[in-house]
This record gives sequence, C-alpha cells and structure tokens, in this order.
Amino acid sequence: MPKSFDCAAAVRRRTARAVAVCSVALLSACATVNAGADFEPGVRLDQYRTFDWAGGDSLPVGDPRLDNNPFFDSRVRAAVELEFAARGLNRSTVSPDLVVHYHASVRQRVDVIRADEGRGYSSPRDGRSEQVLEYEEGTLIVDVAEPKAKAILWRGWAQTDVGGMLNDPREMEKRIRESVRKMMLKFPR
Repeated sequence: MPKSFDCAAAVRRRTARAVAVCSVALLSACATVNAGADFEPGVRLDQYRTFDWAGGDSLPVGDPRLDNNPFFDSRVRAAVELEFAARGLNRSTVSPDLVVHYHASVRQRVDVIRADEGRGYSSPRDGRSEQVLEYEEGTLIVDVAEPKAKAILWRGWAQTDVGGMLNDPREMEKRIRESVRKMMLKFPR
C-alpha cells in the first residue's frame, strides 16, 4: 500500500530546514567579539604616559593570509594606538613608560548549535535540533609591559569568527577595531 503524502508535514519540514540554514548563516554573519583582560588586582596604569611597540612576534599566526601581512599589522597597531590615545597614552620611541606587544592566531573550530525545540527548530531528518558549525576562530592578544622590570602589567584578549573578514579589508579593520575597543574597556585607569 503506498504511503499517503502529508502536505502540511512536508511544508513544516521545509520550513524547519530553511530556519535551520538561516540560523547557521546568521550566526556566522553576526560574529560576536568576546573580549576580556587580566591584570594584577590593584594595578594602576594612570601613572604611565608613553608607550612604544616591542619587537616583532616570531610566532606564526597559523594562517598564511595573515602571516607577515603588513596590512594586518598596521590595522592592529592603529587600533591599539587609537584606544591608548583615548586613555592618555601617547607613542614615544624615546624611553617609553610601557612597551606593547601583540600576537594573533587563527584556528579551525567546531561548534554544536542546539536550536530551541520549543520554538519549532528541528532537523528535518530525525527531529533532533543539533547542528555542527565549522568556523575559523581568530584570537588577538595585546600585552602591556613595563620595560625596566620586564613584567607584563596587563593582558587583553579578543576572540571572534574571522571567516568572512579575511578576504574583506574593510570588515577586517572594523572587526580589529571592535576587538581592541572591547578588550580596552577592561584597561585599568
């Protein structure tokens, strides 16, 4: 006996599939920047007025699109210098109070997304609401150190999905600025 066709069920399955695909697309398009910082409790950086960049980083970024990329380097430095200037820190190559160093890395990540079944999101095949999302996670770390003591006083970090920005210079600049701005919100002054 042939199976009967349930038109409403087919529409629900197609709608659920479309919602699931759109959810994944939106999650990757709206890459949020997670940022934070760590420093010794009670540290005050308002006594410092100048900074300069420490020597270059010999560690690879892990992505040939960014390794030894002068445009990426200048975007990171410009974003940090902008945030420091807003906090009263100016660049000086002569006896700076602080030295700044950054490191960036990119790695492949896998994330499982659980959609809210109560809102009708489900997999059209088996009714489960899990999806696997692969993406490229970028991490930017900025260290601020006292050159005489050679001690790190503050470390800021930011992580985000970098998939779409690596091929779009404007998006890259925007995401770098957002990353540095968010980590600098934790800069003790």
